[in-house]
Amino acid sequence: MKNTTTLFLALLYSAGLLAQSQTWETLSGIPDGIHHPVTFAIGDYGYSVTGVSSFGVETDNANRYNPLTDTWSTLPDFPGGARGFAIGLSYKGYGYLGFGASSSQYFKDLWRFDTSNNQWTQLADCGCVGRRHPALMAANDKIYLGLGNDNTGDLKDFWVYDIPTDTWTQLPDIPGPARHHPFMFATNGEVYAGMGHGGNFIFGDWYRFDTVNMNWQSMSNFPGEARVAGTQFDHAGYGYVLSGDGDNHSFMGTGEMWQYESSTDTWTELDPHPGFSRWAPGSFVIGDTLYFFGGFDRANSTFPTDMYKYFFNTNGIGLTELKQNASLFYPNPSRGLIRINPEWIENELKLYNLQGQLLQGWPQAPGEIDFSELPPAIYILEIRDDKGQIHREKFWKK
Repeated sequence: MKNTTTLFLALLYSAGLLAQSQTWETLSGIPDGIHHPVTFAIGDYGYSVTGVSSFGVETDNANRYNPLTDTWSTLPDFPGGARGFAIGLSYKGYGYLGFGASSSQYFKDLWRFDTSNNQWTQLADCGCVGRRHPALMAANDKIYLGLGNDNTGDLKDFWVYDIPTDTWTQLPDIPGPARHHPFMFATNGEVYAGMGHGGNFIFGDWYRFDTVNMNWQSMSNFPGEARVAGTQFDHAGYGYVLSGDGDNHSFMGTGEMWQYESSTDTWTELDPHPGFSRWAPGSFVIGDTLYFFGGFDRANSTFPTDMYKYFFNTNGIGLTELKQNASLFYPNPSRGLIRINPEWIENELKLYNLQGQLLQGWPQAPGEIDFSELPPAIYILEIRDDKGQIHREKFWKK
């Protein structure tokens, strides 16, 4: 953005941006019940690929979610074949999916998804055995894979895929017992995995893989009920585990969500999703909003088709949700040019980032503003009306 003056301010408590209660909101839902979907977000959209239908059939379906219209659209089928219990993630603008099982085989493949043409490219197969319910994490241009089970039982080996060279290398086994359906994520350049199910036990242990020294470290045990088969993600430097089965491999009374702080090796419990916990649901984060759906509700023996969202108050700043038709300006999102609605022209206008820093101010809002040079992100536009009242809305720069 040309001629921008950046001012570093304290968090805007004095401006009334105190953290608000974080709550779950109900969305339109998904067309059909599904469990074990592979889910990730890229850019403005969320994706759900493969999984097992409510009829117990593995699928090769691929669907895309638009958060602005709260609608799902169908994409071309995943070309690697129908499967359940697979794993996937997004990394640097691409989706990755692999492993899992069908009625006839355990897979050890890896595929990359390009959103520019909705095409999948098959990458090198892992030198490991095929498996379902593994862990998969990405950091430092590498994808880490391990755990899971095959027709011989649970596994504990660990592998790394180097994205630039399209090659796999075996790493030291994860400590602790072999297991499947663990929780996992990568945050701040480090890889974490643990919990899950092995033999007759549900685990609550937790481990970090040091990607520099190439070894495992035991971390503090998970403080909640031991668990398996939920969903997980990382966001804004934190890791999260959400829902799943408890220590008896059955439902928990609430759909618990926990936040992990890697620098202190500590967990904080957040608001649970509505209802009982779910076995094998899906989730993804778009911007600073979490979307949650699918799985199996053991308490009611149903495959839910509802969908929920949860807004993260980044750095303690409470903000209103992004709207397709903002009342202060339009369009939203935008790749550059926005227009201030006429009733707000000539009022004081300010632009903040999500860290509460003032990026630019206008004593009188112009009719239109070109934000083409802003990096893609979510920002806050603030207008002060003639009575001194402040109005804020999030602006999504694509």
